[in-house]
Amino acid sequence: MADDASRIVTLTTDFGHKDPYVGVVKGIILSRFPQAQIVDLNHEIPPFDILAGAWSLKISVPYFKAGTIHIAVIDPRVGTKQRRIALELPDCIILAPDNGLTTPFIAGAKKAYALEKPQFFLSSVSNTFHARDVFAPVAVRLLSGIALRDLAVEVDKSSLTVIEGLEPKVQGGEIEGTIVYIDRYGNLITNICAETKPQIKEIRIGSRLLKLAVGSYDTIDDGDAQVLCGSHGYLEIAAKEASAQALLNVSSGEKVTIRTD
Repeated sequence: MADDASRIVTLTTDFGHKDPYVGVVKGIILSRFPQAQIVDLNHEIPPFDILAGAWSLKISVPYFKAGTIHIAVIDPRVGTKQRRIALELPDCIILAPDNGLTTPFIAGAKKAYALEKPQFFLSSVSNTFHARDVFAPVAVRLLSGIALRDLAVEVDKSSLTVIEGLEPKVQGGEIEGTIVYIDRYGNLITNICAETKPQIKEIRIGSRLLKLAVGSYDTIDDGDAQVLCGSHGYLEIAAKEASAQALLNVSSGEKVTIRTD
């Protein structure tokens, strides 16, 4: 996997940028494989928010070329008996804890592996920093051309942890969706496909009735939060030059209900 087309490693974490954690992970990779191209995909996932991390991966991974290695670490249970896994997709590999982060990709995966061969980790593995001690060294081995099947133990992909919330629930003429991600602008991203918009008769977040925006952010009424079609093909609740999150005082995980009949 060390040709020019496959030297990209992306990082998705809840580490933020205040601390040296992101830099240390990069240091492990670059000190052992200087040719690597590291992409900071997202380090602002809210702490411990596995759903937001899975969503960020879902909408981002398809934009990378074949051979990319994606490291994803939002890991509240780091240091426990929770497995560390590698998911082999047709055109990339995802390294992550087995806590639901890989949910969007399991169905389409070719194979799944458990990272259980310590000879490919750092010589001393801590209980609190597997991004540095496990995932980064394994990524280096992959970059160096070692096959995933030699680095890990194959497992049944149906045994991997799956989280709820990435798909809406549909019953009759009602769709129950979820706020899965809140971006820097305070836009509330739902898991409901934008194709649903023409069918909407009524949409609520909690007990609050929302209006549909007629176009882009600029068409939203001042001081209001309205529903539009986001750039990744899902409905989002947004405000004009303001934060919909602040206007509505809601957080990730809130339910959005649509009536279509």
